[in-house]
Amino acid sequence: MDHLKADQLFPEQLLNSLVFSVVITDLEGRFVYVNPLFQYKFSHVAPDLKKVHFADTVFADDIRLCNEAARECIKHPEKHVTVTVRKAAEEDDYFWTTWEVSVLKNEHGYGVGIVSIGHDVTSTDSVHSKMLELSGELKKIQQEQFRSMIGHIPGVVYRCVADEPLTVDFFSDAIEQLTGFDVHNLHTTREEGFDTLIVEEDLEMVKTSIRRAIEHKDHFEIEYRIQDRDGNIKWVFERGGTVQDPEDGKTYVDGSIFDITSRKQVEAALERSEDEVKRLALVAHNTTNSVLIADMSQQIIWVNEGFTRISGYTLDDIRGRKIGFSLDGPKGDERAKVRLKHALDNKLSFKEEFLSYTKSGTPIWLEVDCQPLFDESNAHIGFMAIESDVTRRKNAQMEQQELLQRLTLATDSAKIGIWEIDLADDKIIWDDKMFELYGYEKDTPLPPYKIWKRAMHPDDLEMMQRVIGQLIEGQREIDSAVYRIITPNGKVRHIESHAIIKKSPAGKVLRLIGTNRNITDDILVQEKLKTQNKVLRDIAFIQSHEVRRPLANILGVIEVLNSSDSVHNKEIFDHLIESANELDMQIRSIVKKTNNIDGLKAG
Repeated sequence: MDHLKADQLFPEQLLNSLVFSVVITDLEGRFVYVNPLFQYKFSHVAPDLKKVHFADTVFADDIRLCNEAARECIKHPEKHVTVTVRKAAEEDDYFWTTWEVSVLKNEHGYGVGIVSIGHDVTSTDSVHSKMLELSGELKKIQQEQFRSMIGHIPGVVYRCVADEPLTVDFFSDAIEQLTGFDVHNLHTTREEGFDTLIVEEDLEMVKTSIRRAIEHKDHFEIEYRIQDRDGNIKWVFERGGTVQDPEDGKTYVDGSIFDITSRKQVEAALERSEDEVKRLALVAHNTTNSVLIADMSQQIIWVNEGFTRISGYTLDDIRGRKIGFSLDGPKGDERAKVRLKHALDNKLSFKEEFLSYTKSGTPIWLEVDCQPLFDESNAHIGFMAIESDVTRRKNAQMEQQELLQRLTLATDSAKIGIWEIDLADDKIIWDDKMFELYGYEKDTPLPPYKIWKRAMHPDDLEMMQRVIGQLIEGQREIDSAVYRIITPNGKVRHIESHAIIKKSPAGKVLRLIGTNRNITDDILVQEKLKTQNKVLRDIAFIQSHEVRRPLANILGVIEVLNSSDSVHNKEIFDHLIESANELDMQIRSIVKKTNNIDGLKAG
């Protein structure tokens, strides 16, 4: 700490301030630097302050408060802590000091010391007594010298007569920087001058606070807003109290006004930030999804319970690891990693599904929605990602895709077209095969219904409209039909159609789903077979009659011979009769089978 130079850390006005005490200690509380005001006020406690501890200058009962303030600053280096304690004293002449404590950091951002800036907040009578003494001394010097002295105070110093309009006796030059108005323009009454700049909503509170302090001869501390000459709204802190001048016997209000606009803006920003963080934390802790936050170098700094539940990793397991580390695995998608890296490196938002791996090595599918984070000045500060486990959905999609591929293979092999009528949207959907069946390109501008109606054979249109109407009205749940269409090149095709309906739980028909198959070749084969069968029947008929005519003559001769007893070899004669009857039975069998050809085909 010896290398720290106070004149390099603080402006000369603060180092030589008559209002603020400035102290620098190391992290253990040992003095490194004190300004002259602190040296003056506390030298009687220990003549050589650099040989003692800061706590040695504090009243024994208040040392704990000082230590707690120091520990809080060291724990949160970005934080400023305020503490009010008493000076160490053997008698009851101690006075109160409010210290603003903060950590002093080196060029690497590490805390190397503690800075304490304090101002005396002892009882009003004591303060005003000191101010009165100082005022008496100041009256002995030139006005310009006085203004030069108080010009080092980072705020407005004033004195007003404690009358009704608060007649202004003195304003320091800092009033010009605060309000934009020349100090002489405000040297009338406070009521007609400075108070006219106070925002209307705050004016009554300011007046009431000052009147109450005058009435009770007490001090006041207030924060309110003013509007400067340029129309800017500023927040100010005013502290003052009453004091009686022993020379003229008048009661005055002495005080100071400080511009705290920056502090208010920071407080407002912190409040908004804290509220936002609380809301985000509440959502993050209660969501079932995985949430992670990374810094601007893409290193993970926080995860919620959902992340641990899904991935198996705790924050301690992965703190400092980069977003996307879980994509490394046996089946890791290298292209997905490239897309992820591109989005992160360019601070782009993205939403994508990734194959990830849990702590146990189990592969899972995650839907990741990642957004870059920016502060109010649009500076990049990190990333936040929300992840959902979509493994079940992804597996179901892959199963459906595999099933669809099989179905497509089957329908393509069988040359079957698939169609759907969505009654809710009044929309007809055809697959590519349907357009091919009807002789159209799949990207034709004509809608499927117009193609169907235009292609329908006039003799079959009424029949098919009736069938579809019965399905839509729920009179049938499944149906099939064969109809003809005429393609754009004039060819007639025979279409075999099957359809089923899908209903809502209430029984309302929602959709019709069906298939079409070109059976033209089957129809032609059947027609050809019918023609061939007819020819066979005709041939069989002719042949059977032609064969049976001489057979009938033979049977007639046999009958005559049998009745005339002219045949002596009875055995030969019987054999002749048996052969003729057998031939007759064979001819009758041929005719019967020929007549049954169409019936067998239909069966």
